[in-house]
Amino acid sequence: MDNKILIDLDKSEKLPQITSFQGQIDIKKNGRIIVRNSVLEDIDTLTEQELEYILVNFKQYISPILISIYIPSASIMEVIKRMAPEFKVRFKTEKPGGNKIVPISPDEFFEGEKIFDSIIDGINPEWTDLQKYKYLYNQTGIILSYDLNVLQHTINANFHEKYSRNIFTSISKNWGICASFAAIYDYLCYKCGLDSTILSEDDHDYVMISDSNGEDYLTDPTYDATRLKFGLKTRNFAIPKEEFEKNSHDLKQTEADEYEFASLDSEEIKEIDQCIDYLEKFGGDYTDEILSKLANDLEGSTFDEKVINFIERIKNIKTIGRPTDADYVEIIRWILSKSTDIEFAKRVKVASYAYEDTKELPRKIVFKIDEDNENKKYYEFDYRTKEYKEISELDIINVEKELGIEI
Repeated sequence: MDNKILIDLDKSEKLPQITSFQGQIDIKKNGRIIVRNSVLEDIDTLTEQELEYILVNFKQYISPILISIYIPSASIMEVIKRMAPEFKVRFKTEKPGGNKIVPISPDEFFEGEKIFDSIIDGINPEWTDLQKYKYLYNQTGIILSYDLNVLQHTINANFHEKYSRNIFTSISKNWGICASFAAIYDYLCYKCGLDSTILSEDDHDYVMISDSNGEDYLTDPTYDATRLKFGLKTRNFAIPKEEFEKNSHDLKQTEADEYEFASLDSEEIKEIDQCIDYLEKFGGDYTDEILSKLANDLEGSTFDEKVINFIERIKNIKTIGRPTDADYVEIIRWILSKSTDIEFAKRVKVASYAYEDTKELPRKIVFKIDEDNENKKYYEFDYRTKEYKEISELDIINVEKELGIEI
């Protein structure tokens, strides 16, 4: 016996009496099925009144997971929060993730929107398109960090990837993968009326932007996220196509391979960063020169003393936004790569812990020191408190067992 019920809202003068409902329900509105097999679809195409009507009369018969083609409006999410706060919404942005995107509650949506709105509030309406683009690019990298759990395939990787692929939970939790970096930047541009397009390679996403003069530029906020938190020059914003491809991009995998891209030189980008007050946070200039010298001319008569002095220098690094342990590890490795003391740089290794909650971590980093090519020492550094201490190899082994990673 077929117990699926079809309700045509345009033809039904009154609602059918559904008493012992055990099947599925379809609801038609203006010739379109909006509830299919008890799933409310495409909520971003409904009016508030239509959604309210459905939730009032059919809430008990539809799935608590609603479906949106793109990103529903705040007014639609307000209706859900008011009338069905226990419901969640599954949506997908232009690219990231299909069924891997975790459904979110109205509260999670508005937590993310609050952050997006705070970013947009910082825009000066007198800025040029490129200044607005660079401001949003910088803010994306300053707030969001690449998720070490996904990158290192830890025991939390699958859980994190689902949250990383939803731009609202990603921006709130400080978790991101390239898909969420690109989608967040694209969404911010969209909210500001700026033209942007996500470009997708097999394993990487980034964004093409187009200013009001018809010029197209390449950008990749994922690859610049750490640099932006530490004041370094960006390497993947509005640079020549040839340089972009040298930075591990393969445009042949995207629909924009045949585009003619414009570019900005380093002085033009610096002028933009000065105009949007980014450089003011670092004393008026980029930090490349300062940071690149931190592993040189270290005081100390022994190797261990030099290591301690290096950590003391790391304590004083200025950062902005929400850097994670992974950001610190990346920047410390960059500093060591610039060292003229080759022997020192070779014998100092740095890694970090990857826990389930990367928003509220203790943010600890491990320095592994090859003291004399046989004996090893370990220092644990908490960059939030700026405290460090020597720890045993057993401590490291216990953490590795707990997290399923190798430090």
